Amino acid sequence: MPGPISNNRVTTPQTNSTTSTTSTTSTANTTPTPATPAAPQGWGPRGTGGGRVGRNDPDGMVNRVQIPKSAPMHKKGTATFEGAKLKPEVLAGAFKGIAAENFGATSVKLPNGKEFTVRDMQYDLGNGKFGMHLVPVKDNDPAGNKAMDDLIRKKSNLGPNDPIFTLVAYIKPEKHTGSIKELGDTMLKTEMGNTHTGAYVGGGKTTNSPETYHGKTWEVKGYPANVQVISLAGTRQATLNKNMLAADSVLNHGVKFPPDYKNDPFRTVDLNTTLMFYRDWIKDEAYLKNDPSWHTYCAEHKTIVTNIGLNVPHNENSFKELFGADEGAKLWTAFKDKFKAANGREFTAADETNFEPLWKKEGLKPQDIKIPTKAEYDAYQAARFDGSLKAGRYQGYEPLPVGKSLAWKPETTADLVKNFAETYAPFKEVGGVVSAASILAFKPVVQQRMGIGDQEFMKLATPLLQEIMAAEAIARAPTDPAKLPEWTQKTTATLYVGLGGKAEDFAPGGTVNPQLMGLAKELMGKVPNGLAQLPRVANMDAEKRNDYATGWMRKNIQDELTAARGAMVSDPGKTEYYSPPAVTNRVVNGIVDSSRFVNIKVIATAVDASEVQ
Repeated sequence: MPGPISNNRVTTPQTNSTTSTTSTTSTANTTPTPATPAAPQGWGPRGTGGGRVGRNDPDGMVNRVQIPKSAPMHKKGTATFEGAKLKPEVLAGAFKGIAAENFGATSVKLPNGKEFTVRDMQYDLGNGKFGMHLVPVKDNDPAGNKAMDDLIRKKSNLGPNDPIFTLVAYIKPEKHTGSIKELGDTMLKTEMGNTHTGAYVGGGKTTNSPETYHGKTWEVKGYPANVQVISLAGTRQATLNKNMLAADSVLNHGVKFPPDYKNDPFRTVDLNTTLMFYRDWIKDEAYLKNDPSWHTYCAEHKTIVTNIGLNVPHNENSFKELFGADEGAKLWTAFKDKFKAANGREFTAADETNFEPLWKKEGLKPQDIKIPTKAEYDAYQAARFDGSLKAGRYQGYEPLPVGKSLAWKPETTADLVKNFAETYAPFKEVGGVVSAASILAFKPVVQQRMGIGDQEFMKLATPLLQEIMAAEAIARAPTDPAKLPEWTQKTTATLYVGLGGKAEDFAPGGTVNPQLMGLAKELMGKVPNGLAQLPRVANMDAEKRNDYATGWMRKNIQDELTAARGAMVSDPGKTEYYSPPAVTNRVVNGIVDSSRFVNIKVIATAVDASEVQ
């Protein structure tokens, strides 16, 4: 089942010259020459040639830049494949001619004719190896899934009779080669090739939203699934699995799939609302079944399951602690009834779980858990959108911060754009021009989703893009001051082309588009801040300069990202938050924040037994 942002129509501008090295674009006399950059200097307050107030060191020198580690998906070298081997005819057919050694990876074609590899569907195998462990499975056949079940138990330290619970992220390896435009347009890479999230519970059985999707079994023929184990620090995996199964079986029984999943509002973005959803699901509150905006798409459903499984031990005392003594006792009885309806048997003492939940590990107290009524939830949301919350006029219920005590932080539209760029157009690999252009290409999508105009979008995007181009100067500007004006002019021209202009505009008789050139110049506005770092990188080789520039950029875009994430949608009918099928993969790759007490590990890829040699 595709996720909420699949098949976005992205029209990424294409450049005609290299962006990872000095541009060779013609800069004829018609090229407007940007102002000569200021001489290198230390950071100062905004507008004085450097960073931000409070970020400069006491001695006027720049804070130490932390060189970031590349995400696992950008790991270099040869992939390792363990377990079964796919048949050559399957690789050539269902998976569109992908080479066996590139299975689960994507080749990104750059505007300069070069390519680089993103291991977007591969994962860490341990012992320094990266790739995939392929395990054949059979639908509705416990014996045909013994190899998978045994591997899960081995990797999770489970006993032979311990319960199994994993998330399964279905992937599209046949979408394996394309330009950045194609990746963001027709190749499902806004989702990293992940298009459905379900759960595997052992014996060849899966649970999903919609409830009957995949016939409650694998159905991985031509559609492999990465198997992901979720762990909670200090908790036995068998205990957590049992708790996840209890939550999953109840929440999955009768799950409602939204009619427009791509624009479905994801509301369980804080612990309070998540617990409200679970309480009201157990109580059969009508709005969860009758209001399509509360229905849950595949990954949204499993996100709720995961967060309930991490935060709600299934025993009566835990229910009383979270939901109140009287309501908790009643809810516990109702839960057991729901469990029986879903599983066809009684919930017994052996099914109960006791462990320290995530909310306690995160330092919350029982008095912090204020679960709203539906009316209180609605009043708070109304106050957000009518301005009374911001103005201080609203005095009612307020939830915990978004993401607090949840497995991972919900993604905003800004995050979806950032995550696509960081995955398939990362600054370190493609340079500032392509990275900036790939972000701007999502402008129509962002505007439609958030209900904002050109001016609002550019107000959010411009400071971020300026930092990217400042980092471009750190990585690739000449250290000889005499050569800086020419580099700045050429880079501005390359950016102009990257934004949709034509290289021929700079040739004799050509006409430069003043609007595009004005934007290109504006996006070069913080280049002097990057040039101020040249003395620090002058003796570094190209790779180390690039690493330093990447770290500097990541540090300096935090304010801009915070502002973009905090921008509200124009009305409650717009989608503000997401938990797409790619989210767990992004957590694994370190590009979505998660709780430090929660770990996700990909241990295998399920493939249909008929597809292996």
